[in-house]
Amino acid sequence: MKDNFIRTIYLYLFALVGLAVLVIGTGQLVDLGLKVFVFKYADVNNNYGYDYGRPVSMAFDQELSKVENLSECGTDCNLTDSQLEQIDNWLIDYKTWQESQKDVEKIDYQRQSRERQASRAISLILVGLPLYMYHWTVIKRDRKRKA
Repeated sequence: MKDNFIRTIYLYLFALVGLAVLVIGTGQLVDLGLKVFVFKYADVNNNYGYDYGRPVSMAFDQELSKVENLSECGTDCNLTDSQLEQIDNWLIDYKTWQESQKDVEKIDYQRQSRERQASRAISLILVGLPLYMYHWTVIKRDRKRKA
């Protein structure tokens, strides 16, 4: 009797967990579909001028002129020889890095984010659906035996 009660609780609990995972995955997939086809501007960053999704190189490009000005200013800005050398080394390293990035493929960050969300949602559905279906089938079979 006690084993039967524990088994019943187990079956209903895991059927509920499977259903919850299935619902969450389906909800994420519907959310993604709505963002792609209906609310096309829902993914646009609205960070009041700060774009946290942009690559670091864009932030460096904006500051590059300031660093170049510092380098040109030199000793007039009360910089030591060591600091000037560090600035020059940074500029050389940055320009070398910039040259190496010309051949690198540009990344579509919005697409990358959407694909990540889609893979998460589909994986939840692929885990939740069999979990729910198996346990619910066992529950239905047990109820038919009792009746």
